[in-house]
Amino acid sequence: MLDKPVKIAILDAVPESYWADDEGITDAQKFIDLLAPVNSQAVFDIYFVCRHEFPDLINDYDGFLFTGSPASVHDDHDWIQQLSQLLVDINKTSKRIVASCFGHQLVAKTFGGEVGKNEQGWVIGNYVLNITRQYDWMQPGKTNTGIYHFNQERVTRLPANAQSFANTDTYPYYAYTLGDNILSLQGHPEQPLRAMNNFLAATEDNMPAEEVERARIFIGSGAPDSHIWAQWMMRFFTA
Repeated sequence: MLDKPVKIAILDAVPESYWADDEGITDAQKFIDLLAPVNSQAVFDIYFVCRHEFPDLINDYDGFLFTGSPASVHDDHDWIQQLSQLLVDINKTSKRIVASCFGHQLVAKTFGGEVGKNEQGWVIGNYVLNITRQYDWMQPGKTNTGIYHFNQERVTRLPANAQSFANTDTYPYYAYTLGDNILSLQGHPEQPLRAMNNFLAATEDNMPAEEVERARIFIGSGAPDSHIWAQWMMRFFTA
């Protein structure tokens, strides 16, 4: 276990109307469940940004975690614009930022990259990532990991100076760093198998049948390496 004091603000971007899709369990709580066992001295505060809850003072925190969301970064919501501005303000302080899925895409869009639709449609399930670059915080070291996906958009162009360090067979920008203080990944290390099945059940009526079947196959393809990503993320926060 990594025992270092760190205070992290979790910026939960899932609207409350979607919480019932997974038994009312918020993404923020799932990230706490993922990360707290790695570092007993970590402290977490939750902000539901769709409710316009934001930290008053950036300097109250050592790090910030931007969650996924059923929203698109292209949606015209005031809270998304406010979250993007907060991202810019945090980055100016060089405090650590970890961004997942929607957060990963928001980082790219905010700093000059591009986000578009997946060419393959919905990407759901446990897919293998090829790790193409190693950092000191990537302990234990791995050359590939499995991780859950649940998205229909992705980063199509990285911001200038971003460094990709993980890819799938069809997605070259799956995970990247930007500067020394931003770690961004498309996947969902926080989601358990239960949540993946629940999210598919809530979404499948609006999906082509072949994509639903593919999702079921990849959700059932084995346990992802969430514990590895939990260690990497916490080591990044405390580096």
